[in-house]
Amino acid sequence: MGASKDKRPYLLIGSNIRFLAENAAAHGHSVYTIDHYGDWDTRRLSPNKSILRDGDGVFSMPALCRLTEGVENKGIVFGPGFENDLDSLSSLHRIGTPLGCSIESVRKSGDPNTITSIANDWGFCYPESVFDKSEIIDDPGNWLIKPVSSLGGEAISFADTHPTDFDKQMFYQRYHAGIPSSALIVSCGLEVTVLAIMTQLVGEKDFGAYGFRFVGNVYPHPFSDECATKVRSIAEALTLELELVGLWGFDFVFNGDVTLIEINPRPPAGIGVYCQAVYIDLLDLHLSSLVKGGLKQASNFCGQKTYWANARIFARQNLVFRNPLNWYNKGAKDIPYEGEMIETGSPILTLAASGNTYKKTICELRNKASSLYEVLGESQSAGLVESV
Repeated sequence: MGASKDKRPYLLIGSNIRFLAENAAAHGHSVYTIDHYGDWDTRRLSPNKSILRDGDGVFSMPALCRLTEGVENKGIVFGPGFENDLDSLSSLHRIGTPLGCSIESVRKSGDPNTITSIANDWGFCYPESVFDKSEIIDDPGNWLIKPVSSLGGEAISFADTHPTDFDKQMFYQRYHAGIPSSALIVSCGLEVTVLAIMTQLVGEKDFGAYGFRFVGNVYPHPFSDECATKVRSIAEALTLELELVGLWGFDFVFNGDVTLIEINPRPPAGIGVYCQAVYIDLLDLHLSSLVKGGLKQASNFCGQKTYWANARIFARQNLVFRNPLNWYNKGAKDIPYEGEMIETGSPILTLAASGNTYKKTICELRNKASSLYEVLGESQSAGLVESV
């Protein structure tokens, strides 16, 4: 977009927004970030407020929004978490103009009944979703129980392993086996560009995760050619039916066919691995697509010769973090501060890898995670991290 005389920053807010802030800063945008952790490298990019360092440390979307008080801005780009709390999304209007999908578009994107109807009308696959446990009682092992408002897959489980009490804010979705995948999209309500198709790393023990917990992405998808046509048709259908605008994405599984799993009607975390591979001003692309006829052409997933991957590494024991600059120089992201306590199960940092084959890239990423865990098990004399 053209140069603006308004020197106020764009406010980027979400449970984690570093992936977009890093890209914006690299392209000269003035931004202010509000997130959960306020990591060491995030605060190197721009002014930041976080629940962990400026709030009471307890994450919630209302707590995130309370940190916006007094932050002057020329517009707000909302990220992960707001699709789960429409009241918090609405509250952003108090301090600026939200720049992204409308509240109604976000609401519809999270409604299984709406998505089922769209899938039936457009002829693509979306798992059967029900709210009545009696409908799955004969086959609970083939159903997932999912919160209506989920973040990072942490609360998803198979229905036959879940307690008998059923929260009204949950629903059942038939399980589809396949490669966990996602697509990064930009659209203007009518036009659509599929920027990237990638795989997801989910619940992998090598990274300290479990179940369906989201870990990271690998780009490009090893079966991009096989799923590109269906991914684009789903993106077009969702854009038209839900009036989606700006950067957004959707999760799917690939098993020869593409099965839509979930829509993320805001900039998704897959931006991080995409920006390892492609130099593109994504904030500018997002903003331009909000203007009628303003969607810019952008490089997509075709023609990649290298695979890129990232993974959030989770603590296997309580830790005290050491030497953030050392990890930063090694290419890590989402880095804690010197002396920061990391509790078991909490994210430590994000590692990145690349390679000329998909398999080699995953192996490199796993080797880096293994090396990190080896350091975590060493004494304080290692000068990096100590166990407590």
